[in-house]
Amino acid sequence: MLAVLMLGLVLVAWAVIARPAQRYSVTVPIAMAASGMILTSGTHPLVDVELTGATVRHLVELTLAVVLFTDATDISTTWLRAHAGVTVRMLFIAFPLTVLLGFLAAIPLLAGAGWWVCAITAVVLSATDSTPITPLLHDQRLPGDLRQTITVVSGLDDGLAAPLLLIVLAGAVGGETIPEVLLELLIALVVGLALGYAGARLLHLARHRGWSTPDAERVGLLALAIASFALAFVLHGNGFVAAFAAGLTARATAPDLPRAALQTCEDTVSVLSAAVWFVFGSLVVPAFTDGLDWRVFLYAFASLTVIRMVPVALALIGTRLPRREVLALGFWGPRGLDSMVLGIIALEQLRGLDADWVADMVVVVIGLSILVHGLSTRLFADRWARREAAVLSPAPAAPPSR
Repeated sequence: MLAVLMLGLVLVAWAVIARPAQRYSVTVPIAMAASGMILTSGTHPLVDVELTGATVRHLVELTLAVVLFTDATDISTTWLRAHAGVTVRMLFIAFPLTVLLGFLAAIPLLAGAGWWVCAITAVVLSATDSTPITPLLHDQRLPGDLRQTITVVSGLDDGLAAPLLLIVLAGAVGGETIPEVLLELLIALVVGLALGYAGARLLHLARHRGWSTPDAERVGLLALAIASFALAFVLHGNGFVAAFAAGLTARATAPDLPRAALQTCEDTVSVLSAAVWFVFGSLVVPAFTDGLDWRVFLYAFASLTVIRMVPVALALIGTRLPRREVLALGFWGPRGLDSMVLGIIALEQLRGLDADWVADMVVVVIGLSILVHGLSTRLFADRWARREAAVLSPAPAAPPSR
């Protein structure tokens, strides 16, 4: 309970100074991770976080489920159809290439970890999270399509990474066969499609007949996310995939879903995510004090640069996007909550040195990402705006000849 108390106090403090903090690009992930580092470090920490405990496990599982549902529901199908070319290339060309390149890079750098662990690391670190760069995505000086593409891709690629991780884990630990995992995914897909369609239709009908209220509709969408996750779990399916499929189906079924209807889901995600970032902070100090291999840092640097940027550049060949937008889409792929939750799921099934490799990679990559990406958002937006102004401003007139 002390951990809950400290989490609440930190969130209240953040709410008090949110505006000046954002002015200096100090985002919620940075603030909560720093709090977790401070309050859980030392020989007698004020707060003790047990990563493998049931409470933390349920917290991260529920967080990922609601995040997946909210991300999927928040995607405008109208915008997606209009910009399907770039989005499809990012998801179905850049994403698999990122996993492949991450796997190939891990083999020589993680010598002794085994091919399965290299594959797990590549999948966990392939999912992107737009939370660390929220100020950038709200900056009107950047092109709207660029910001929306980053948001959509980060909302959809975790839906691809989650089932892929389960398949790779099945091969790594041998607890389940791959056919059993595929059956779980099929059950989850059916559950998500059914509940997403039925729930969206009922809420749509209730809204137009005056049976519901805006407040109740917001609660109903959050309940739909939780119900999809729970029903798939009861039926021995995968709750994450079910929540994601339910979100996509609900949005497609009710395209006129008001943006405000997702507010309760988003607020819940904000609180749950803050708690997970706090847990992440508790992992940072032990990881660094136990000693990190130089290869971990080399792989982390590669993961945040070439392993992401090269596949994106290859995927967008022929789209006629400006080069700096291609570079922006490649660079702005921060790792955050999704990789953290997927990493914790992987750690629960791995043991020994293999688990240490994955834990070190996740901590270092996410830690560097929230700092590099989070603290550079304002600088990037300022430089982009100055360049736009230079391009749009007329050239100075030549002096008159004498």
